[in-house]
Amino acid sequence: MVRHLIKLLHALPIPKSIHAKIAFNHTIRKLLQNGKTVHFYPEGSLWPYYEKIRHFKIGAFRFAVENNVPIIPMVYTFRKSTGILKYIKKKPCITLTILAPVYPNPTSDKFEEIQNMKQEVYHKMNSIKKS
Repeated sequence: MVRHLIKLLHALPIPKSIHAKIAFNHTIRKLLQNGKTVHFYPEGSLWPYYEKIRHFKIGAFRFAVENNVPIIPMVYTFRKSTGILKYIKKKPCITLTILAPVYPNPTSDKFEEIQNMKQEVYHKMNSIKKS
């Protein structure tokens, strides 16, 4: 289900070549400057049905700070199917929890603010996984 949703939303893989990364960065900046929403997996990749929050990369947070846009943390949690679904569905049911936006502080040092946002979002998302 998650994989199909990602394709439906026009997800882009993070490119590997330097030339493609430059174009990718330019495209993301343009989208953010035009008020568009951009979705990142802060871990850098999707592992379907993985239960824990992995280490975050800085990319999404760097884009947020450089473009003065918020990060809106979202967490997938999984639960066993119940009722009739437990006989029909083999994979767990998914709940998407959308948390309050985390805004960058434009007066902070850029590198420090990237780290602060990364840590704050990680802790907020992890608290949902543990509850």
